[in-house]
Amino acid sequence: MGESLQPRECTGANENPRPRMTRRAFITCSLLGIGAASAATAGIVLGRPVHPRSSGAALDKLSTFPELDGTLTDASDVIARYLEDSQGVAVLRGTYYLDGPVEVPHNVTQLVLPATSALHVRGNHPALTRLGKVTFRETTWRDMPEKTMRLDVRNSSLYKAGETVLLSGANVVPNSKDRYGYLRRVTAVDAGTISIDTPLPRTIDDVARTSSVELAPPLWVSGSGQIVSDEPSAMFSPLVHFFATEGPKITGVRIGHSGAAGVTLSHCIGGLVDCEITDLLDDGEAHFGYGVNITGATRDARVLGTMSRVRHAVTTNTGQHLEGVGYAGEPENCYFAPQASNCSNKAIDTHRVGWGIVIVPHVVGGHGGVQVRSDNATVKGGSVEDSSGPGIFVSSVVKVPTSISDVSVQALSTGQTGILCKGPADISDARINLTGGTGIEIFNDSTVSGGSVIGTPDTGLVINGVRNTVDGLAVGPTVRRQSVVVKPDDNNRVLLAAAPMR
Repeated sequence: MGESLQPRECTGANENPRPRMTRRAFITCSLLGIGAASAATAGIVLGRPVHPRSSGAALDKLSTFPELDGTLTDASDVIARYLEDSQGVAVLRGTYYLDGPVEVPHNVTQLVLPATSALHVRGNHPALTRLGKVTFRETTWRDMPEKTMRLDVRNSSLYKAGETVLLSGANVVPNSKDRYGYLRRVTAVDAGTISIDTPLPRTIDDVARTSSVELAPPLWVSGSGQIVSDEPSAMFSPLVHFFATEGPKITGVRIGHSGAAGVTLSHCIGGLVDCEITDLLDDGEAHFGYGVNITGATRDARVLGTMSRVRHAVTTNTGQHLEGVGYAGEPENCYFAPQASNCSNKAIDTHRVGWGIVIVPHVVGGHGGVQVRSDNATVKGGSVEDSSGPGIFVSSVVKVPTSISDVSVQALSTGQTGILCKGPADISDARINLTGGTGIEIFNDSTVSGGSVIGTPDTGLVINGVRNTVDGLAVGPTVRRQSVVVKPDDNNRVLLAAAPMR
């Protein structure tokens, strides 16, 4: 693949910048805190800043800095020194401006921003980061089959039980250019083999490789203070970025008024985002204001909280460039259930990378409820209402079917579709109440069981493809047409139930 196979280390830096601001370059910049211009001209390493210590200048033990609180003076160095000298819980009281990112050191386990506190980002960089390391280890040249928990390696002496590794290669997710990769714990090491804690969902058989992952210890950012950007149009970085971190948490804090993601998790294990994120720019060209961006091989993360006036309340993306590895990583087994309102695109989203994502929508308004582009996703329970886009959309790029169950879709804009599945899906017990439009529309290799379509939609059910089965869907008496089967002789079976009451 033309990549060096020597051990290399990554702490979140893009060492392969691109000459123009493509969508992938934007995503990379937003992950790293690198501006469009600087990303195009230099490789910038995101790491611990150097903080010269002033002799005799003791840090305030009450975690306030009167000489900086409420002023426009850069406070990033002083805050960084305070955190370096802290142990366990650290509290930041006051209003401070940051001209550089503050990396929260590993000795701090909780950072509290009380209600009266605010961090203002000045420039294009995160306010807060927590950074672990990903270091390329070896190209194994051995296949890593899906569903197995025992893998062949070239040099088993490089591994130890209990460590975390990134398993990746040059394989890409079907219908995309994105490489997948997965974080796994090593449970045992034997001659020529290692055992891992959970099976791989996909086979890695193209230049299979391993990387060691030094996870940063857990950090909990809490309180009800604010983290904002002072110039959103110049911001391409997440306001809070966790890279290779164990169980990161951010709760209660108010985040927003920026030009990129509110919170990004990259190559993390576990974690919780349960805060308020609002007012992120989204022009679809330079600014993609994701409330929470779950990236790389992040697994088992949970996203709750309240998100409004953003592009997507939460989405998935491939990880940034890792030296010796490339762009790799597929978010896995994450849970998305934020309260989302007035999003400028689909409120809850996955890009093509993503495996086993569970979505519980709580969506009001905006331009669509749920958009699934990843494989093996589940939409379960919850509701979508008053949206000007489809309630739930499954893209044609999907290969492994989406499961949709017990969801309520109502009061969409006239002409919209309650559930639109261009890719394969299994839909059960959905409740759809519309004025105009279509209740459920499916294409190929899908099933619909139970559920109802009521109100006054133009059509209850549309089948546009082949090999579909509908069993027990109830279509109300005021629906103008119960069903339309475009290809009735192509292995489509339709059995509607008795009409429910309006």
